[in-house]
Amino acid sequence: MKILLMTLALVSTSAFAQFVYNYEIPCAETNQIIDSLKSAKYTEKLTWTGNDINDKSMYSLWVNPTTNTWTLLKMSEAKVSCVLGAGTDSKLILGERT
Repeated sequence: MKILLMTLALVSTSAFAQFVYNYEIPCAETNQIIDSLKSAKYTEKLTWTGNDINDKSMYSLWVNPTTNTWTLLKMSEAKVSCVLGAGTDSKLILGERT
């Protein structure tokens, strides 16, 4: 049993080690970022929010349903937001997948 647990620990550790996060996270005043997302350039709309259980920050997902672009923000209580990710080809999936 010990060998199995050690093997699982090594496999899971090596899986995490393969992910490399190698870019800066842009941050600015929340109002500036939201104004930019709502602007004619992006036309993204707020589609989802959730509160972080650890640091009381809020995550929000902004989507343009026409172009399928998306932006994920993390907002602090100090009214500063950071762009955690942005991309294309967003898809809304509700309920269970079959």
